[in-house]
Amino acid sequence: MYAVRSFLLHCLPKVALSRACGAVCSLPLPRWLRPQLYGWFARRYGADLAEVDGELAGFRSLQAFFQRPLRAGARPVAEATLVWPCDGRVVTVGPVAQGRIEQVKGRDYALADLLGDPELAARLAGGAQATIYLAPGDYHRVHAPFAAVVRKVVALPGTLFPVNPPAVHSIRDLFARNSRHVFHCELAGGVPAAVVMVGAYNVGHTSVTLAAGPVARGGELGRFGFGSTAIVVVGPGGPAFASVTPEQRVRMGGSAAG
Repeated sequence: MYAVRSFLLHCLPKVALSRACGAVCSLPLPRWLRPQLYGWFARRYGADLAEVDGELAGFRSLQAFFQRPLRAGARPVAEATLVWPCDGRVVTVGPVAQGRIEQVKGRDYALADLLGDPELAARLAGGAQATIYLAPGDYHRVHAPFAAVVRKVVALPGTLFPVNPPAVHSIRDLFARNSRHVFHCELAGGVPAAVVMVGAYNVGHTSVTLAAGPVARGGELGRFGFGSTAIVVVGPGGPAFASVTPEQRVRMGGSAAG
């Protein structure tokens, strides 16, 4: 089954279809239609509209609704050295062993390929990582999991495979093959870290909120359209992730520290 799915996903014109989807989702909607459409979306995908900051009619397009802000207090940031960067379900959490990250059990990929930077990958080797999948109904903004300085953000080109669990099990090196934005970070004491926002099929838009400078724990880094994956890598000497199991649901701002 995985082999058939892999073949079909490789044949699919993923980038063209995703760009078309993004264009359609950015079209302005009639104000009267917005609450009905967004309400249907929330019921279909499990989005919690009670957390949204603002009236539904104020989101002029599906794209704007996907990147909706949360009302104040909806995601209190824990007093911990490490917090979850987004809402979603854990794909993997664990060590960066021999310069590789576990994609799924029994399959891994090179950290240097994900980052597009062998030097940064070497500095992060021996650290730890967490990979989180954002489903369509999740809150689509990604926040800093630690207090740090963002040194730069690098956009890496790639394709746009889906990042849902069946695709992650089917496509080798998926996260390192999709287009992505890599936030190069430095924690207190010079500890290196990175946050990677991975693009995905039908993600109409990925935007960077903070391109450089200091960021507090829980500060916004960027936004996704529709859903995708965020990967956090912390180098040796940095805070450790809690031991969690795949598919465990996490919420932005909750303690991720072990």
